[in-house]
Amino acid sequence: MILRHESAPQARGTSISERVERLRSFDRRTAYFWREGVRWRGRSYSELHARAHACAARLGKAGAGPGTPILIQGPPGPDWVEALFGALLLGGIAVPLDEATPESFRAEVARRASAKLLVAPRGIPNPEGCSHVVMGDWSVLPPGSASVSTGEWNPEAIAELVFTSGTTGEPKGVVLTHGNLASDFHPIERGFLKRESFVRPFGELRMLSALPLSHMFGQALNVFLPLFMGLTVIFVPARPHEVLEAARRMGAWGLFTVPRLMDLLGAEVRRILREEGKLESFEARRSRFASWPFYLQPLFFLRLQRLLGWRFRLFVVGGAALPEEVQRFWQESGYLVVQGYGLTETAPIVSISNPFERRAGSVGKPLGIQEVKLGPDSEVLVRGPNVTRGYLGAGGGAGDEGWFHTGDIGELDEKGRLRIRGRVKDVIVTAEGENVYPGDVEAALAKAKGVREACVLGIPGPGGEKVHAALILEEGADAAACVESANAALQPKQRIKDYMVWTEGDFPRTATGKIRKGLLRERILASRTQEAAVAGEPSTAFEGVRRVVARVARVDASRITPETRLVEGLGFASLDLVELAVAFEEEFGVSLPEERLNEATVGDLERAVVEVTRGGRPASGTAPGAAAPTRAAPATPIVEGGCTTSPWPGTAAHGEPRAEKGDEPRPAAAAPGARGSLRMPRWTRLLPVRLLRRLIQELLLRPFVFLYARPAIVGRKHLRAARAPFLFVANHHSYFDTGLLKTVLPWSIRAGLAPAMTTRYHRVYFGEVPGGALRYWKERLQVRLVEFFFNAWPLPETAGFRKSLSYAGELADEGCSLLIFPEGRHVPEGELERFRAGIGIFARDLRMPVVPVYIEGSGDVLPDGTYWPRFGKAKLVLGAPIHFEPDADPAEITRHLEDAVGKLMFVTTGIPPPIPSAPSR
Repeated sequence: MILRHESAPQARGTSISERVERLRSFDRRTAYFWREGVRWRGRSYSELHARAHACAARLGKAGAGPGTPILIQGPPGPDWVEALFGALLLGGIAVPLDEATPESFRAEVARRASAKLLVAPRGIPNPEGCSHVVMGDWSVLPPGSASVSTGEWNPEAIAELVFTSGTTGEPKGVVLTHGNLASDFHPIERGFLKRESFVRPFGELRMLSALPLSHMFGQALNVFLPLFMGLTVIFVPARPHEVLEAARRMGAWGLFTVPRLMDLLGAEVRRILREEGKLESFEARRSRFASWPFYLQPLFFLRLQRLLGWRFRLFVVGGAALPEEVQRFWQESGYLVVQGYGLTETAPIVSISNPFERRAGSVGKPLGIQEVKLGPDSEVLVRGPNVTRGYLGAGGGAGDEGWFHTGDIGELDEKGRLRIRGRVKDVIVTAEGENVYPGDVEAALAKAKGVREACVLGIPGPGGEKVHAALILEEGADAAACVESANAALQPKQRIKDYMVWTEGDFPRTATGKIRKGLLRERILASRTQEAAVAGEPSTAFEGVRRVVARVARVDASRITPETRLVEGLGFASLDLVELAVAFEEEFGVSLPEERLNEATVGDLERAVVEVTRGGRPASGTAPGAAAPTRAAPATPIVEGGCTTSPWPGTAAHGEPRAEKGDEPRPAAAAPGARGSLRMPRWTRLLPVRLLRRLIQELLLRPFVFLYARPAIVGRKHLRAARAPFLFVANHHSYFDTGLLKTVLPWSIRAGLAPAMTTRYHRVYFGEVPGGALRYWKERLQVRLVEFFFNAWPLPETAGFRKSLSYAGELADEGCSLLIFPEGRHVPEGELERFRAGIGIFARDLRMPVVPVYIEGSGDVLPDGTYWPRFGKAKLVLGAPIHFEPDADPAEITRHLEDAVGKLMFVTTGIPPPIPSAPSR
């Protein structure tokens, strides 16, 4: 069967200049949201349009012009998109690189592409002969300035060189022209234009995206198609808990993703339901209503709707094969799934499935601008204006009669729908949708000392293949060391996940000497099946940890040692670390922070689990008993959230007395039998509640505070030196401190001031310890009153630090200034204690000006142990706002803030602070 479209060669599509100019029609609508720390930033379509032209001017000033290859490397975000548009507006050639591209690969790509310009963040070294333009460092052109002249559109001009190979072999650059890109998107855009009048009234249609911009699939769904349609794209890290949070918080309609993340997201949902005791009933309902219409199914899965948000309805997935069980899980839960198929060489879309047909396994009908047929061995062949004309310096695009061989085995049903069954080529397609060429990995292994010969092939795994190496070693060589050495030189996507030492002499070969990879793969799979059948249950905690790590890595547990590193030793990529974190929570109740796992060893995980099971506490900054890290690490334990103390050992909205022995919180997320859980008071942000609270504060609280404390404020001018909202960091004497700040700060700031409160005195309500109904309701009433009157939010001493930090970001995004007392308890007048480590994380991740505050006299107005204030005089001294870099060390930030408040204390009282000053910055 050949699916033929006679008009395909004539498809023109929209040029880059037309596409950029179209951005202006959406004006102030938000084009992109992205996260900085725990804050969300946005950029409108009009800003994107202006900055794209400004970027083109900046690149032109740096020497770029028509035909100039321009390397683009950096995190996904609007700056990256502007760099792409700027390069294409100039007529240059965009050369996208993965955010984690190592220096050696970047240099090789620059050499082969003859690139003269690199657009990347500061700190990324530019290859020899390349100038460096800092990503985002372009000013908007002033009104009336001459815009970039793009000239006549030439569909045959090269638009992008996309390198799909690796660091150690010869990089393979796919040549894509402006015509390739425009023609591939044309059918979708044409269909949208017919229905645009129905879509526009909905305003911002927000879609989450966890796709990289360095891949053509990511560019299609993050740049070319959504911007043409006026969608709002929300860049989110590929971590299930962050996807769930962003979906709810941002009111997203769907997610652009790869199959692996869909699978992990489903695992996270099941884990949450299992913890709540709702999984069994959920699965029963899913089975019962599997055949119901998608618009009725959500009525039976209300908990899932709350997890993802009430608007969330759609998954758009591609880059790798979507396992049918993953697709069925989401479809039977009331969600639509759109699956796309394509390759970089087809710019990139070949087919898209119809979400309303709900057929698991189908990748839909091919787009109308191309022809698709099956070759003699059922290989999918594609021909059309979207197909690359070849590879840089090598040709090799479309073959006989213009047909491109995809390397995929497929089948077409009676209605022309395509289904992908497997691979013809040796190229490994990982679960993340990455292409890995075995030759590149074999070349890295060949450089490792002790490797006589290596064969790399893909071993099937959930949603894709795993990179597996079969090794023939020199006598006495250490296989683990060889793999670790090779992984250090490879990109994350290429790293070896599993290996075996081949002990049968030479590899099986053909008559011409080629390794028989099919036979070798069969023997590896048979060996793994046999090992799994005889594997016994672990008898110790260490064996349990290694079993979980081995299961996630799909390796033999016997080769894992405490020194094995997750990234270098086992080849874990970012989504592997996410899956490991989920598995640890299910198996041991231990919450692993994914961002800390890049440097972790298996021994770190073992010690963390043992500490938790023994009721101990990991040391701050590293796992218990682990060697000190080679570089500065945040002052957070390897285990956080559910099973150890938070890096924030205590704060209070109204202060607290000195902790007594035995007052320390239990290291548990939710104690057995506990009634409550950590709740964030979003109800206090409702308009009627805010108005009533403001009325009470102005008419009752202010007169009360002024009557007893006669407060004075010094340094109010500093608040004009930066833009609100602020993070106020203050010393702590009394319950009176919060009321003091809510009284003397300017009207516009005190209106939304939100202080953090400790959970120490309401641990039953927050689920930290078990307790009776009477105590629960008493604490609930107390907490609700504090939340209502002061707009307070909980900052726990045990689990939930990350949830609290995220909620603080929500408050800041709404314009609320925050107040934190990092000493964690009441301190007598004239004294200052060390700040708790968590303040450094807050100050870094909130990305807001930090105002140091020294409070004097409040402890005399309302001393501990009294219930009514005395007449006195209090003073509030404000320091200059401090800004911290996104990569600053939290421990260093904490010391700097201690120093800042200590200096205010010395200037005010003449008493030197009894804590060491922070190092000069």
